[in-house]
Amino acid sequence: MHKPARSLGQRIIWAFVILALLCASLFSFFNVIFVYTVEDQFFRHQLMDEQKRQLQQQQLSAPQSPAIQIYLQTKDLPADLQLVLEPATQRTEYSGLDGRHYHLRRFVHPAAKEPVWLVAEVSQQLVVRPIRDEMFLFYGISTLCMLLLAAALGFALARRATRPLTQLAELVQNDRFSPGFAKAFPNNEIGVLAEALEQNWQRVQAFIAREQAFSRDASHELRTPLAVIQSSCELLLAQGSTQAWSAEQQQRLEQIQHSSRQMNQLISTLLAVSREQHLGQKENIRLAALLEQLVLNLSPLLDGKSIEPELQVAPDLQLQLNPVLLQMVLTNLLQNAFLHSAPGTVHISADSLGLLISNPLQAEEAPTELTALFAKGRQSTGYGLGLGIVQRLCQQTGLELQLNRSEQQLIVRLIWPGST
Repeated sequence: MHKPARSLGQRIIWAFVILALLCASLFSFFNVIFVYTVEDQFFRHQLMDEQKRQLQQQQLSAPQSPAIQIYLQTKDLPADLQLVLEPATQRTEYSGLDGRHYHLRRFVHPAAKEPVWLVAEVSQQLVVRPIRDEMFLFYGISTLCMLLLAAALGFALARRATRPLTQLAELVQNDRFSPGFAKAFPNNEIGVLAEALEQNWQRVQAFIAREQAFSRDASHELRTPLAVIQSSCELLLAQGSTQAWSAEQQQRLEQIQHSSRQMNQLISTLLAVSREQHLGQKENIRLAALLEQLVLNLSPLLDGKSIEPELQVAPDLQLQLNPVLLQMVLTNLLQNAFLHSAPGTVHISADSLGLLISNPLQAEEAPTELTALFAKGRQSTGYGLGLGIVQRLCQQTGLELQLNRSEQQLIVRLIWPGST
């Protein structure tokens, strides 16, 4: 079975991996925020305790912690702290030179004229900074382990969850259905899908059986009167030598005999097309001779009409196609042109690229969708199947059918296989 570029199993695995990556990243981020916040709170509480102790006394005294210093004016602060200090903000943490790190707290004391500064240089008390690289390495290794575990779990789950779906897809792709195949699938959504497919498959099989039976019966019923017509024509032609048929009567009988044989071939070919059977070998066809014969056979359609066919085909033009199918296509196209043409000339020309049929047309004589099934002109007495059948036969033979309609003309192009 052809494997899609992004299978469902791969999507499940990637979903697990991405989810694990997001969870690990968020955990690492919040953990880093937490440890830094705890550390800052520890130093902040040290300064708050020292501030409370100083306010309980009448005079300022030396702080209890050797890391904390008290300064009466901003100019007395350490030089590297003065370089980065922002007095107008609420910022209380600064980094100094040579790895020094400061936490500040400013408050008003009754014994001082101006607010005093409590400064804690905590570079020797920092806990997070010395282990920051090891902490990030631990987070990275933990994230990698989580990704590997998520990929393994995703692979196991995807394999278990998609196995029945893969089996069902193989059945559909290889057309290996058999009665009751849906029972082999679990009783879940895939089982419901398999049961629906089985029901549709059974309906299709029943339809195919009815269509084959109809084709078989129709073939038998159509061939029987055709055989009678053909045998009758042969008897009449055999009697022509004794009864002296006129030239016109002889020609009519020969046309009836030829048409009956042609109808037999057409029935066999249509049945083969409907059943997707082999349609026979390709042969070298002299197109000019075939078109002349078809125009002659269809000439009774022009009786009483001011329509003149004009044939322009090179005598040596040959095609390598199935003769019966090509004859069916050309017969339908010529018959359509002769029956529905307005008075004038029907131009028929062909070369190594394709065939062109152009005939004058009244506006109401052609439907909007020329090759649609049952589509026909207002004056047509047929069933609207001709061009639809031609389109299907062209698909079988590799021909390309192009139809262009204007207000006064219908142009049909038939492009030979391999000419584009």
